[in-house]
Amino acid sequence: MGGNDQPTHEHRVGGRVYRHAGEAHPEGSVEHRAIEGDVTHAVEGETLEVPVFEEELTATTREREVGEVQVTKDVVAEEQVLEVPVTEERVRVQRRAVQGDATPDANAFQEGTFEVPIRGEEVELQKRTRVTEELEIAKEAVQHTEQVGGTVRREEVVVDEATPSARTGGTGTGRTS
Repeated sequence: MGGNDQPTHEHRVGGRVYRHAGEAHPEGSVEHRAIEGDVTHAVEGETLEVPVFEEELTATTREREVGEVQVTKDVVAEEQVLEVPVTEERVRVQRRAVQGDATPDANAFQEGTFEVPIRGEEVELQKRTRVTEELEIAKEAVQHTEQVGGTVRREEVVVDEATPSARTGGTGTGRTS
């Protein structure tokens, strides 16, 4: 209420609310209400529209980095033993008894050394690199469900009809949401 005993009025024009005391505003098309404390009364012949609000939860997602996977290759050295068959020549001297006369040649009774080459195999190691397997690293999107929650608000309307004559086609006292 204002400083005098006249009823206070509220006008809504273009989204703005104007309150004043005294007679009705000359613009008849403007929504018109009488304000007394916290109670708003519809002026006779006018309708009062009251919005009722409710909140609801919605969820959105955003992409973010959650970690990384490291794939590490280590070099491991180990000793390997191969069994390789090798061939080598051996000298075998065999003596045979011979009987009979001999005719000496130019080399008879000459000192000397005989050289007999001996052949053999030796093992040489070679290393060969080969591919034993291949890694294919890929990522895939896997969906799962998370439960999230929050507090929401809503307005409930309680209609309290004081007298039976105040009913104007409604269903009576009740609560709607």
